[in-house]
Parts: sequence; structure tokens; C-alpha cells
Amino acid sequence: MTAPSPDTVLDAIRREIDAIDDQILALLERRFVATGRVKASKAQDGSIASSPFRPSREATMLRRLIARGGVDVSPDVVVRLWRVILSASTQGQAPVTLHLDQSLGSDLETRLLVGQHFCGMPIELHGSPSAALAALRHAKGDLAIAGAGTDWAQDFSPAEKGSARVIGTLPVISGGTQPQLLVFGHAEPRESGDDETLILSPGEAPALASSLWQVAAGRFTLTSLPGFLSEDAVFHGSAQFPSGACIAGRCPRPIKVLP
Repeated sequence: MTAPSPDTVLDAIRREIDAIDDQILALLERRFVATGRVKASKAQDGSIASSPFRPSREATMLRRLIARGGVDVSPDVVVRLWRVILSASTQGQAPVTLHLDQSLGSDLETRLLVGQHFCGMPIELHGSPSAALAALRHAKGDLAIAGAGTDWAQDFSPAEKGSARVIGTLPVISGGTQPQLLVFGHAEPRESGDDETLILSPGEAPALASSLWQVAAGRFTLTSLPGFLSEDAVFHGSAQFPSGACIAGRCPRPIKVLP
């Protein structure tokens, strides 16, 4: 019996791949129809007015998919693919602009990181990190992105009505002791199962054994504590932070990937 030629075998594999691609596209169509129903539900309860983002939901989704991908689909591929899908779903619910300062926006590595995470979302540049953050006062559904170690904190006021807080960090997959970028927005913080609470302190803050990381942000210090913590849990009966310290945000931690 004559064995099939390499070309015949390759053609069969290509037909299989084409059939799989058709199935993927059909599933994407179903998914976007489903997210359309999410938009309608949010429009009814009014939750879309503040922010179309759900950072905790996205984090739990990516963790689950990375775990399911196993050895055949790398975590990086999972994150890249689903960030395209999630960004398209978000923009389908409400228009979103990303606000960055000029120096951050001109850095190629940063633009690539932001572009890969917030695929297709327009970017508006500002003169300073604090100016980018201030833009959210009049655009509640938008996001501001700042370098963790820049001077974004000088005009940060969590006590101000409607102020944005840190809702996420980048990169998504943990690659170091502290994040490269902070993402600010008005999404309601919710527990994801693996979270961090960011404490902003004037001047220098003490190094804590329990902290995940700590970075100077202009004339302030940003400290990350493990867990989704309340104001009482952080400050009540504790003198570990100086007077004037506040919670800058509570958000999912970067995803840890075992080698």
C-alpha cells in the first residue's frame, strides 16, 4: 500500500486547521453576542456609567485560562489573545481613552506594553503623570497609566469625590518584585482571590516585612501589602504608616507562572 505523499498529509492538516479556525470564529461571534447582553444589563442597573472595566473578573478569568492551557498553550499567548478579546468587549460597552504623560508615551517599551494590554484603545498624552490622572475627573470611564516610580502622587487625592484609584498593574504576568506601570480608573474594587492593597505615604515609609514591594513616587512612598484590605485593617490601631497615609487602590496581583 502506497504511503500518502508529504503534500497530501500537509493538505489534510491544513484543512483541519481551517476547520478549527472556523470554529474559533464561530465561538468569538457567540462570545461578543454574550458581552452585548452584559452591556444591556449594565445599562439597566447603571453600573456602566462609572466604568466598563471589571479588573477582578478579568484577573480570575486569565488565571483560570492560564491554568487550563497547560504546557500546550503558553501563559503569554493566553494573555495576549484574551487581552484582544477583552479590550474589544470593553470598547463595545463604552468608548475608552488611555491617558499617559508625554515621557511615558514616548517610551517604546511602555507603548508596546500598553498597546498589547489595551488593544486598539486611543491614547491621549499629557504634560505630566498628575495631569494624566487629573483627566479622569471629567472622564470617568477612561483610564490613566503612570510609571510606578514617577511623581503621579503629588495631586492624588483619594478623599476627593469621584477620584480615581489604582485598579491594576502591568505587566499582567509577574516578572519582578514591583510593577512597571499603575493603571488608574473608577472601576469598583472587588476581591479576585489574589489581591494587593497599595498604601501611599507622604515622605519615606518604613520597610515592612509583610510588604510585597515598595517604591518612591516623587515625594511619596507606595507600599504594596498582600490581600484585599480595608481602611480599618490597614490603619486602625497601627502606627506602621505615617500620618497622612491613604489607600491608593486595591487590585489583583500579577499572575504568577510556575516554571
